[in-house]
Amino acid sequence: MKDHSTPFVSNASRRDFFKQLVLAGSGLYLSPLLFQSCNTEDLGRPPFGVWEDMIKMLEQSPDHLVGRRKVLVASKNPKAMTEFVRDSFQILPSKRDFYKYIATETQYGTEMALRCGLATPREKAEILKNMLVEAGFEAKVVWETTTISLDKVKDITFRQYIPEFDPPISNRKMRKWHKALGVTETNRSFETIPDFQQKTEALANDLLGQIKEEYIREKPTEQGFDEKGIPSVVFYENEEEKYAHIFDPEVPFGQLHPTNENKEIKDAREFKEPKEQDITATLSCRNVMDKWNETTLVSGTWKLSELLGNQLQVQFLNNMTFGDQATKSVSQISNFTPCLALQDIHKDVSYVEKRSFLGEPITLEGEKVLERYTPIVQSEEELTVALNNIRSLEGKVYPQAFPKVRLELEPKDAEGNIVGGLSIGNFELVDNGQPIVGWMKQNSISPKILLMYDTSGSMPKAYRGDGIKEFLTQTEGMIREAYPSAQVFLQETDSTLYTSLLNGKQFDADLILYATDGENSDEYDTSYESIYNAGPPAILLNVYNKEIHYKRLRENIDFTEIAADDQETTIAEIKKYVDQLSFPTYVLTYNSFEEDKDHKLIVKIKGTEHQIELPYNFPMNDNLLGNRMIGLYLTIKGKGMGTIKRVLAGYKPHLDRNGAHIKPNRQMIHEVHETLLGGLVMSFEREAPTLSLQLTEYLQTLLSNREWFEAYQDNNIPKALEELGKGTLSYPQILLSMMQPLQDQATEKAITYPKGFRTCIIKAIPGYYNKKTRISFDYLPTSEYLSVTRSGEGGFRETLKKTAQLAILEGHMFDDSAYSHLKGKPLLLNMDSGSDEQFVKKAYKENFLHYYSILLGRSELKFVDTTLQTKSIWKIDRTNGELYGILPDETGGGGSTTEEQLKALQVVVQEYSKLVARMNLGMTMTGIGTMPIGIVATYSITLVKLYALASQALIIMDAGGMDEKINEALGALACDVYKEILYSSMGRIGTAISTLENINAASPGNSTIEKLIAGFSVSCS
Repeated sequence: MKDHSTPFVSNASRRDFFKQLVLAGSGLYLSPLLFQSCNTEDLGRPPFGVWEDMIKMLEQSPDHLVGRRKVLVASKNPKAMTEFVRDSFQILPSKRDFYKYIATETQYGTEMALRCGLATPREKAEILKNMLVEAGFEAKVVWETTTISLDKVKDITFRQYIPEFDPPISNRKMRKWHKALGVTETNRSFETIPDFQQKTEALANDLLGQIKEEYIREKPTEQGFDEKGIPSVVFYENEEEKYAHIFDPEVPFGQLHPTNENKEIKDAREFKEPKEQDITATLSCRNVMDKWNETTLVSGTWKLSELLGNQLQVQFLNNMTFGDQATKSVSQISNFTPCLALQDIHKDVSYVEKRSFLGEPITLEGEKVLERYTPIVQSEEELTVALNNIRSLEGKVYPQAFPKVRLELEPKDAEGNIVGGLSIGNFELVDNGQPIVGWMKQNSISPKILLMYDTSGSMPKAYRGDGIKEFLTQTEGMIREAYPSAQVFLQETDSTLYTSLLNGKQFDADLILYATDGENSDEYDTSYESIYNAGPPAILLNVYNKEIHYKRLRENIDFTEIAADDQETTIAEIKKYVDQLSFPTYVLTYNSFEEDKDHKLIVKIKGTEHQIELPYNFPMNDNLLGNRMIGLYLTIKGKGMGTIKRVLAGYKPHLDRNGAHIKPNRQMIHEVHETLLGGLVMSFEREAPTLSLQLTEYLQTLLSNREWFEAYQDNNIPKALEELGKGTLSYPQILLSMMQPLQDQATEKAITYPKGFRTCIIKAIPGYYNKKTRISFDYLPTSEYLSVTRSGEGGFRETLKKTAQLAILEGHMFDDSAYSHLKGKPLLLNMDSGSDEQFVKKAYKENFLHYYSILLGRSELKFVDTTLQTKSIWKIDRTNGELYGILPDETGGGGSTTEEQLKALQVVVQEYSKLVARMNLGMTMTGIGTMPIGIVATYSITLVKLYALASQALIIMDAGGMDEKINEALGALACDVYKEILYSSMGRIGTAISTLENINAASPGNSTIEKLIAGFSVSCS
């Protein structure tokens, strides 16, 4: 990310608070007492006691509505409760008809209103009624009859209500925190986002100046107001009926509105929370051989109310225990378990477990590990006999698409017969001096046969649809007569026969059967010749038994042909061919490292003297892809919001015309692999929470590390590992900056708010093949920002001006953003593209599929760069004016990189520790060291299965055998937790926190914002 000091545009109160949070970046040093048991006054052990004390202070801030509600309910003071609700919540009118349905209108519901401070009049009344009932009073919501004028209603609506952030933190309190943490203070510089308001207005005015009135579909707000349905509250104290009016702030407590001279009220109908909707998230992939279809990896469905105010951890867990992560290298991460884990800090473990979803472990090919596992399992006695019978060991090594290596082994007895039934635990693999974790695919003869079939319309019925499935069943049955554990895999292809056969040659199979009529639509590429000549043998099944097309194929490639116009005869011929083949008994695979170096693989049979050396080199051919995953996708669906799809990595099907334009390549598989090594977090809000609440929840996630951390302080390593294994919470600090409300959200002229809900994706992609690590932020188009104005008109322009703030924030936070790409560029509106034929021709030539949908799609306003130097665009809703900056990868946000890379041969925890320091995200996001609480139980079962099949012990379960490396890794993790919010090597810790201030109120004031950052931040060295 960008390297600069902490920016903000807010008042001095906020500055004091945040200065204390980021002070460590320029000179707070770790106290030697941190990792010892210490007793610091009443604050408890650092840092958790200090953080708890911070939470207490934050809960007393005027804008901490949840905390104030709790205190006021406990006080049982109806007057204070009424004034709190009346004066602290911004009231929301309807865009369509203002207050026509003021009696019943809801927007966010009471729980979300307490988070963000935005509520309809009916929701405000419900909040007060609930507080009074909880405090022990009898209370109900009523509708009051008034004669309030429309102008007066507008005066009530268009003003600022939500209180300022101002926790009561004294200098004495700060000195106490510093002493507890053992820190020393040095100078820290702060900066604002330069000319924030001016940049926002300049961007908005530039775009508005190019939009003709006829392009705007805004409908004026109907000036409706139901003066006889004003929500108020009646409660009873000492059997006396009392009133609590909360709509007009000028009405004193205990009175009805003065225009309600006759005290006309009637009971309100039952309150109804906003209508629920189901939200479904799905992770899926595509691979080389079947790029036309997606395979679901994991999917989950939630009620929107379950997601709001929470995060969804989207991870590919590396299937290593903490013990493994502390002792094994990054290159040994060979399979992954996809998960969608809900994080709700206010709910217990059983709640989030029921709402978290775990997929099956997968390989880099997307193959489900446990699904195709075929080795037989022998008793200890049988294994002992088998090992004693071994007299020699032979083997072959087949390097495949990097980093995959296939190994075929033949342990033999005195008669030269292969000894079967050994497990992976009986073999020891060492590659260039590095111990290797292998995966046994089989330990008995179990042929893997790939049956491909052409799906073109020219194929006969017998080899299409149910016909090919029946053929597969019969063929598999025939083969299993000789080999009971044989497997046949079905794969459809198009008429690109050379490409399809090339992909098949890289599939992990022993034989290829390809049913085709020979009609071919692609060209032979000589650069792939070595791949065609390697791999499993191929039999082409000539479905019409005609020579014309097959003759042309033979001009370029060698293959065996079987006449296949009669399926019964065909199966008999296949059997004859299979009977002549020799299949391996033991097949192992593993992930290697250092693609360009010579390798020497040593294979030993444990407990014997038998070992072999197998030298190999990876083929230096970028065309060798195997059947690797080439694309990862996240799909979000919900009623009324349509489908939102994000390409997380690799192949972009929407840019591949008819699926034949873009060929799979190494870059795609590298992007996918790096994404698997990273992690994602999704966050959901109606509108951003108030600042004090957001910071409180951030601290609460840090507190989730307390049990294991303090056990480590006490040198109780088994206890620390036990607690760590229960999972932790995570709140990427970048959310503090990017998920915040707009500046001047409510003014005397307008109020702007999201009609939908705000959603974002944070994606961390560690460099592995690439020398740079990347973090990206993506606003999903779910917010539906709109503006209600005093006049009822001009909402489009108001919304565009307000949401332009987010574009400026993106431009400041990230190296790559739509703002930085498009700043100063000549822009063309898609609606006007017809007047610039020369540009349109040039754009279509540059990238037809990309620009075609932009220039011809008229449902949204889109601005493009006429120089074609960037594919980023501005996208504007034609009705409400909401502005999104869209990057070339079609995400809405920004991204930055850092010069840091995972090193294949270094220990997992240590390598990721360096990366999270650079990325400023926390270890939990990557699933390293710990894991989301919601999937601990089910993931533990998965790990037990995997380790049992691999004949390995779960290191983390062996609490008595902790070695020095594990102890060191725990220390590194503890240090990362302590300094999680101060990683300042990129100037981003302070930035992430105090950029909270970037679009908040800019008025001067006293000094609280620079006061707390030191309470979180120290330098571990």
